[in-house]
Amino acid sequence: MKPQEAVSDLRFEGEAQGTRQTYYIFRGKRHFLVLSLKKDDPSAGNFNIIQAEAVAYAREKFRGEKGITAKRLYEESRRTRHFKDRFAALNTLYVLAALGEAAIDRRYKPGALVFNIS
Repeated sequence: MKPQEAVSDLRFEGEAQGTRQTYYIFRGKRHFLVLSLKKDDPSAGNFNIIQAEAVAYAREKFRGEKGITAKRLYEESRRTRHFKDRFAALNTLYVLAALGEAAIDRRYKPGALVFNIS
């Protein structure tokens, strides 16, 4: 994807609160941009691009399930090639949370984030 395509026509969708950071989710034509800013330096941060097709896949595959981790999403979806690593799977779960289609289940001990998908 060209940089111009990645940032053109973005629409803010919402945010997801992770363990240490807030993730801001923007929707493009066929992708989502997941943006996080550094706490120490809010003028710097990271972004990741998640394909809308991967988000749709995760939504359909795990609809109504509880206790979903990035590791499980990644491992159960390997054959689809939607997620290149666990980090991409985690960002997909953040997108679903920002869209109101998943919630972080904070009952679990610190460690892997656990999501419940509606």
